[in-house]
Amino acid sequence: MLKKNIRIPQVAVIGSSEANGHALEIAEQAGRVVAKLGAALVTGGRGGIMAAASKGCAEAGGVVIAVSPHKYMDEVNEYSHYHIPTAMGWARNAITGISGDIVLVIGGAAGTLSEIAYAWMYDRPIIAMACCEGWSKRIAGQAIDYRRDDVVVGCQTIAELEVALKAQLEKLDQPPGKRTAGRADIG
Repeated sequence: MLKKNIRIPQVAVIGSSEANGHALEIAEQAGRVVAKLGAALVTGGRGGIMAAASKGCAEAGGVVIAVSPHKYMDEVNEYSHYHIPTAMGWARNAITGISGDIVLVIGGAAGTLSEIAYAWMYDRPIIAMACCEGWSKRIAGQAIDYRRDDVVVGCQTIAELEVALKAQLEKLDQPPGKRTAGRADIG
């Protein structure tokens, strides 16, 4: 007989496919943290932040799920264990933005901003790496709008990220109404 719930938690890592340098190092380390904490990693399956986080997670023994904008099964970064091709282009950001129980933002441009908006509106806890240029730095410690009473958790280091991510994962064991102070209504 199966356990009541065998699903493992999912952490979506979002950020630019064109990122480089420090942000890629942070993304790879973040992927390792996700694996260490026993969560599955969800990305958009492309390059940049997505590939770096996927690499870190996969190399650390974690599971990587890619939700790509493409239509073919082979159009995904080489570190993804599972690939969900949406053939939706940028519209797939609605899916990646809510595919994590927790959403981690590293850098990011306009596509990342759309994923942040979906994560916020659908009441996903958001953690942002304030040490990386882009949207993660701009939103760390901020409320996106009036829909929720909480703010985006800002982290400067991987050590801070591990503590914040672990705390959010522990909240998943609580009943849904106790997880965040935000509202999950549509409007």
